[in-house]
Amino acid sequence: MEPGKRYPEYRQPLRKDFFYSCAYCTITEFEAQSIRMTIDHYEPRTERADLENDYSNLMYACDICNERKGNRYPPPQARTDGYRFFRADQEARQEHFRHSGEANRVEGATTVGEFTIKTLDLNREALLGLRDIRERMSKCLPLIAQGVMALRAYPIDQLPPYLRTRALKTVNSMTSVATSMQEQIDDVLYGFAKSELIDPDEAS
Repeated sequence: MEPGKRYPEYRQPLRKDFFYSCAYCTITEFEAQSIRMTIDHYEPRTERADLENDYSNLMYACDICNERKGNRYPPPQARTDGYRFFRADQEARQEHFRHSGEANRVEGATTVGEFTIKTLDLNREALLGLRDIRERMSKCLPLIAQGVMALRAYPIDQLPPYLRTRALKTVNSMTSVATSMQEQIDDVLYGFAKSELIDPDEAS
């Protein structure tokens, strides 16, 4: 990342690097709607002014998580014991978080996960609702795939004449979409997460 810029100027690369999602609760720009997306300083400026414009210290975060995190700066010993915030840019989420199996709640798999969940309230009501919607959508995807495969396997010539052309076009179209999604998965994820309502030059 090009050095020498003020941190608000890194907004666009941050959006892309964090998949247009909050580094802490994972809500996307598209899902956030009226919730503002901001630039968080992992190490707060009040304690580490020298890292104010350091790209490696910047996180893309929703306003709620950013406010809850505030200027907390756990001391070295506390961090060694795991009392620090999860870093989405350096750590795998599954190492620190797991689903509890209870109403779409998450629980900490480590002290880091527990500390982050408790401090940022990652089981707040809005996030539980969001996870429910995501779960329902994920359950639909296999059914859609099964439908496409079944349609591809069905003998087109057994359909009524007036449906054959339409069915063939549908199969070809959906097969093309599925292939495109596999080849460009990053673009699909970015497109889902990104909100077109956010001005590319909007300040944090």
